[in-house]
Amino acid sequence: MQTNWIAEAVNYQINLRSLAAREPRNAIEAAREVESLPSPLQYVTRNLDALKTLGVNLLHLMPPFRMGVESRKGIGSPYATSDFLSVDPEYGTMDDLKAFIRAAHQQGFRVILGMVPNHTSRDHVWMTEHPDYYVRDEQGTALYDLDWSDSAKLDYTNPSLRTAMLEIYDFWLSILGTDPDGEPDGVDGFRVDMAHFINDKGFWDEALPELFRRHAQRQILFMAECYGAANNLDLFARGFNAAYDDDFYKVCAYCYAVDEQGRTCIRLSPDAVQNYDFRDQYEAFQRGGIAAAMEACLMKYERELAPGPESPRLARYIDNHDEGRGVFRFGEGAALAAMQLLFFSGHAIPFLLTGQEFGAVNRPPIHERFNLCDKGPRVVRGVDVEARPGIEFEGNLFARGREMRQQWYNFYRDLIQLRAAFPEFALGDFRLLEAGEQCPGNQRTVIAFERRMGEGILRCAVNLGPDPRKLNHASLFARPAIYGGMVNDTLQPFTAIVVRSA
Repeated sequence: MQTNWIAEAVNYQINLRSLAAREPRNAIEAAREVESLPSPLQYVTRNLDALKTLGVNLLHLMPPFRMGVESRKGIGSPYATSDFLSVDPEYGTMDDLKAFIRAAHQQGFRVILGMVPNHTSRDHVWMTEHPDYYVRDEQGTALYDLDWSDSAKLDYTNPSLRTAMLEIYDFWLSILGTDPDGEPDGVDGFRVDMAHFINDKGFWDEALPELFRRHAQRQILFMAECYGAANNLDLFARGFNAAYDDDFYKVCAYCYAVDEQGRTCIRLSPDAVQNYDFRDQYEAFQRGGIAAAMEACLMKYERELAPGPESPRLARYIDNHDEGRGVFRFGEGAALAAMQLLFFSGHAIPFLLTGQEFGAVNRPPIHERFNLCDKGPRVVRGVDVEARPGIEFEGNLFARGREMRQQWYNFYRDLIQLRAAFPEFALGDFRLLEAGEQCPGNQRTVIAFERRMGEGILRCAVNLGPDPRKLNHASLFARPAIYGGMVNDTLQPFTAIVVRSA
């Protein structure tokens, strides 16, 4: 068993609808269109070498299961499942999915599936065969959370439902049969949708140890989509070994905006003060700018989680299928700075969404082929700020021009290669440093820190802001840089430096 693969993972979330590129790009291609094309799963399987070249090592499929029809929103949501043990025909067949998993494993990838434990679609077979599996009102109507009217909430106080869900996880962990040693073989884990939302989280206390016992010869990833540090820490205590770092994303969402030319600027959103989970970062921003807000975010977990490879991990991102695209929302500068920081930070699983490596600006579809959504930028106009909508589009809107797309690709490939070359990033201890940034105390944009593993020490600094910053303690970074650099003790906007000090 490779005990450290989770700590060393770089997650690549695949939205099959956007990656398969099944539609003609123009009328001439449509005129020449052939009758049959590979399914999205076949398409990805045939092109795994492209992802291998990028350097990612964890492939994360959004839920591939059959989607519900009743109360369907738009084109149907992968998060409203009518059968957890099937593959939606839009994506391919069960044989296609098995072939994808086998091929991915042969090329050294790990594979996880999006799993949706909180609810099913409203036409799942359980609605008629096991109506007691659902939370219902006094009239017997199946309930749903929030505005998820295409779903029906599962009832984890029912022991039979708990058993059924446990077996679904085991089904996918064993989907390929047995390996050469006779052990169950299948996917390597799950991204668990809204893991803190189920109505009895005691299920995790029972299910996770049992699944780990059944698959004791493998390291299984259970990554919780979860919001708020308290919820994450609770799920870690119940056995989850990774969770979303919503705090990291909130710093970007609340602190970054763009000007009318799309350039990144720092402007705190008035909504930030109303979010209780953001309180620590909000107060830190008031004292020490965006650098202090990020320090508060990172140290919240560094104080709570033990060092070492077996400690839980935080999936950090600026793009995911729910939130849209960081380049579009926060500008190119913020995307560059935030991605450098998250790759260098402690307890991190860097998280990329299909197309991010080419500067994509549109959110891949969840419910509609084309629609406006609430995941757009805040645009600064003098003292005013205008919230603009985001774009949900079944296709790919990448950076303009091959040269710009290659710049983004090289940026991500270099970060992935750097992290693979220096185990201090994945496994080392994390300690903040004082860079001595020359600016008013409440306008700091440089976060500096050290990653230490045994005798190996990496010192890192990232400028999260749009202005150059001269550092009084630039001598901390006097050795030759292994990444980035400074000029005359000054860190340029949205750039980073990494040196090896021992």
